[in-house]
Amino acid sequence: MSPEKRKLKRAQLIQRVRTVERMQSALAASEAEATRLRLFGVAERTRNLAAHYGRREGEMVAADLRSGKAMGEQLQKLSELSEKQAEEAELLSRSKREDFAQSDLRLRKAAESTRDLVKTIVAGLEKG
Repeated sequence: MSPEKRKLKRAQLIQRVRTVERMQSALAASEAEATRLRLFGVAERTRNLAAHYGRREGEMVAADLRSGKAMGEQLQKLSELSEKQAEEAELLSRSKREDFAQSDLRLRKAAESTRDLVKTIVAGLEKG
């Protein structure tokens, strides 16, 4: 096998590896974004429940007030926790999107390198 052919095979292999890498990065970014959206939804629903129990104090009798207040406090803590998890998911999603962008750039560079190599080989064949 000629050196040009080996170089071309290697460049094509690199391009295939970069394609797989890009697809894996896209999947990871998509999953991270879906998790982020779910957690923000949970945080919003929990916040709404906590606000609902906070408004009900005027409607309750003493026993209901104690249990409602406890429920409201627990929902408030849960709301804070779910908001923190949603923020962490946002950071992870952003990181995965950046990874995806980098893998996309590497794939484009590999494709460009392969094209340049093919042009060089064709030019060499035309001269020879």
